[in-house]
Amino acid sequence: MSTVSLLSLLFLLVPQYCFPWLAGKELEQCQRQADEVTEIMLNNFDKVLERDGKLSELEQRSDQLLNMSSAFSKTTKTLAQKKRWENIRWRICLGLVVGGGLLIILIVLLVIFLPQRSEGSSGPQAQDSGAASGPGD
Repeated sequence: MSTVSLLSLLFLLVPQYCFPWLAGKELEQCQRQADEVTEIMLNNFDKVLERDGKLSELEQRSDQLLNMSSAFSKTTKTLAQKKRWENIRWRICLGLVVGGGLLIILIVLLVIFLPQRSEGSSGPQAQDSGAASGPGD
């Protein structure tokens, strides 16, 4: 096909009178082949231009996706940090509430049991003195 293409181009570039041995039908056949080659080349050129346009569009879309993914990554990092601090605050609040509850329970238990110990320690002294005075009475 390459030799035919070269001959076709040669016939296009050089006038017909330079090739007197090619008469009529042969010349028309070469002209048709040259026209076919030209049409194929134009189609290929159009396809290349179309492909270039599609590649440009694809490149723009990939750049958009890259920018969007960067923004998404930044947003997820800030959101994760925000949720982490929120979680820490809730744990601190829960710890304070539990600690406060335990402190209140401890205070109530101390109030209940310490006076009994002081009464209990003064009680046996009274019982000792009462026991000594009781049978004597």
